[in-house]
Amino acid sequence: MEKSALKEFVTFVPGINPTRAQKQFGTEITNYYDQQSFEADYNHEEVTAEDGEKSLSQNTPSLNEGDVVISNSLQLATMVGKDNIGKVLSLNFTKIEFNSEQLDKRYFLFLFNAYKEVRRQKERESQGNGPVLRIPLRSLGEIIVPVVPLEEQKKIGAIYSETLKLQSKLNQFADMIGQFTSSIIEGILKGE
Repeated sequence: MEKSALKEFVTFVPGINPTRAQKQFGTEITNYYDQQSFEADYNHEEVTAEDGEKSLSQNTPSLNEGDVVISNSLQLATMVGKDNIGKVLSLNFTKIEFNSEQLDKRYFLFLFNAYKEVRRQKERESQGNGPVLRIPLRSLGEIIVPVVPLEEQKKIGAIYSETLKLQSKLNQFADMIGQFTSSIIEGILKGE
């Protein structure tokens, strides 16, 4: 199996510093992509962008549906959903620009989030003090990934994406069962 560095397929575009955004763009930006936005996207609300679709704002921090974003603090990646279109990427996130059609977006998500060898490489490259460790952009580009034929990548990516969607729905269902059970027990204890 062929292996290559991520930098051969993608470019990493860092978010902007909010304190410098006004100077850089000449306008005050208030709609930033934040941790809550990332979690909504990570929990796989519907993303309908096609894999080959190009971002309308190449090399800018503004987001389009289907863009791939890395949370620098969580060291996880997700695809931007409809609710976060047009938001501006802050320094806490890195946007991934795909340079070629040789790497499927959902396959990238699988590799970056779940593939054990990539997770080990991310752990080795993590830097910083305290609870939040970050990976420098240069090190992200050096991560070695297996490259399989594009059709296989699409199958793997689709399976990974559907599995995460199912896990999210199961977690929501488990929360609802827990709330329902608690309300019944509380009702019994109150004598209702």
